[in-house]
Amino acid sequence: MKSSIKRNYKTSSDAEFGNRALHVVNSMTDNPNFTTLQDRLPALKAAQEKFAADLAAAKTLGREAVIVKNQSRATLADLLSSLALLIMTLTDDEAVLVTSGYALYKQPEPRVISAPATITLSAGINPGEIFSTVSKPKGAESFLYQISDTAGAEERIWVSVASTSNKHLFTNLQSGKQYTLRSGAVGSKGQLAFSPLATMYAQ
Repeated sequence: MKSSIKRNYKTSSDAEFGNRALHVVNSMTDNPNFTTLQDRLPALKAAQEKFAADLAAAKTLGREAVIVKNQSRATLADLLSSLALLIMTLTDDEAVLVTSGYALYKQPEPRVISAPATITLSAGINPGEIFSTVSKPKGAESFLYQISDTAGAEERIWVSVASTSNKHLFTNLQSGKQYTLRSGAVGSKGQLAFSPLATMYAQ
């Protein structure tokens, strides 16, 4: 599964940030998945140790110590971010990335769209019109309306109309002729699921 590393620590407390940095240092040291990045660790370890010392000093030594702590945090954050970018050039596999000690962005679960459960047909106010309404399944981003005036399933030729609405009016139909209609719900990544077929004679 593709994944990515969190590189923004602005919302983390100093304690959380320090613990994460130490975890990365320990996890990356002699990590067989990232042998080519081992030369980056001495500088990262030194920055992590300096931040830890400055954080402890800032608790008792006043304003100037806090400023120094903030500077060392910014330096450490830059080094962590740079290393994360290098790691992601090597792999996007979650199982490997997690061994780095970095926190990962949670990958969204793929949403499988359902087909519209119902399709309702009614005559329009003018001759040669059929009004189609379908239920809107969860995850539907748009709809594909299809109509055919051919009878057999194997030879059926569909005329398609895309819409963002779950309602559509077909016009310029031949009065007295039977039409077959269906509607497809369109989801993310091109998912398409069709409603059951419905038939109606155009008025």
